Amino acid sequence: MWEDRRDRIDHDGPTTLWAQVVADIEADITTGVLSGGSRLPTELELAEIYGVARGTVRRAVADLAERSVVVVVHGRGTFVATSE
Repeated sequence: MWEDRRDRIDHDGPTTLWAQVVADIEADITTGVLSGGSRLPTELELAEIYGVARGTVRRAVADLAERSVVVVVHGRGTFVATSE
């Protein structure tokens, strides 16, 4: 499921890289590719998958967590929020 997604990121476009990562993950959640409780790869793995820096992924995950789209559990990982 988490194959190479470098082609989904436009490094030269006007949209920030972290916002593009956010949009891609949110699209997977909206379309049901990722369901509530699904675990996301680690920050390092996501950075490799998207071809961006780890800090870019960290900013994207922080944005998703701030809006309660994902839940970050220290020592366990990042999970898609459930509607419970």
